[in-house]
Amino acid sequence: MGASGDLGPLAYIALVGTGHWWAMYQGQKMSGAEALKSAGLTPMRLDYKEGLAMINGTSVMTGVAACVISDAKQLLKNYLLISSMSIETLKGKIMPFHAAAHENKPHPGQAKAAAAIFSTLSDSKMVVQDEEVESWLRNLSNGEPQGMDQQIEDAYSIRATPQILGPVIDTILSAEKTLEIELNSTNDNPLVVVERGDAFHNANFHGQYVSNAMDQLSIVLTTMCNLADRRTDRFLDPFHGNGLPPFLCKENPGLRHGLMGGQYCATSLTAENRSLCTPVSIQTLTSTGDFQDHVSFGLVAARRARDILTNSYYVLAFELICACQSADFRGLENLSSPTAAMYKIVREIVPYLDHDETLTPYIEAVADLLHSDKLLTAVPDDDSTFDW
Repeated sequence: MGASGDLGPLAYIALVGTGHWWAMYQGQKMSGAEALKSAGLTPMRLDYKEGLAMINGTSVMTGVAACVISDAKQLLKNYLLISSMSIETLKGKIMPFHAAAHENKPHPGQAKAAAAIFSTLSDSKMVVQDEEVESWLRNLSNGEPQGMDQQIEDAYSIRATPQILGPVIDTILSAEKTLEIELNSTNDNPLVVVERGDAFHNANFHGQYVSNAMDQLSIVLTTMCNLADRRTDRFLDPFHGNGLPPFLCKENPGLRHGLMGGQYCATSLTAENRSLCTPVSIQTLTSTGDFQDHVSFGLVAARRARDILTNSYYVLAFELICACQSADFRGLENLSSPTAAMYKIVREIVPYLDHDETLTPYIEAVADLLHSDKLLTAVPDDDSTFDW
């Protein structure tokens, strides 16, 4: 429950460490004693208070959470690149990503997101430049009747990307700091401070910090999926794709599904993530005769965040597949240097789709790609906008 730490999971670890219970070693289930012997280890012999120290703390929830935070940070950097390519292939306008547009609302994450996108698209011939918008506006003022074939501002899922992903950046970095402190702290009770000659009966074992951080992470991961879901819909909807074919299907339209089926997957997982976002850190229940009357459920929160993160890889992977398919229609020669490099990386595992086939292997392959930093190799070495 995350009150007296991760008592149950840590107890199983401690049992195996002392040669008891059961363990998995090289894929085989065996007794704890056999597992230690097979690994060339000697069972621990515990001294005073060491048994309590092994089970009383936030080690498991913190370990799970630290891995989730590390992976989420990697995914977010990849998603800034995906966002850049989506904005570009949806013919978005570059103006909202100028640094000057964010100086008067100086949230650190917002500035980081805008800088990364602006830098990634700096030499794009596909994104709409400021001069094009200004020219169009001047033509509007000549008194001649004008159509509305071009909008002055893009939809929020394009234009507001820094304001949407900024809180994701700030939350992940804040959670990362929380986990760093937790990893380097003492969770023991009683806490014996040798230098002072004191023993403190305290509650450092309580996991509320971890639980809160994981709840916040779950929310911002789902925010990313919400953004990806809206962009994916713009790619596939002919009324919002800025000239892209319906469902990104150019060959035999009407007879083929195109990329329609992938949207079912991505939208379903986005909805599932949203359903999982009920805060865990507030779900306290009393136990032990009302002695442990406030608990954190930190490990539950960390596991839940891990589940949401797993779903997020597939949602974001499908958006990247749509962006690459759209790049083929727009003209690859118009991509920026980083997005052109990204396109080549994706095309090593996902071909241009000119016929209907199952999309599952491709979505899974791109999801695996997003677990790595391979996309970030598209960023020039002298580009520091992703260094955070």
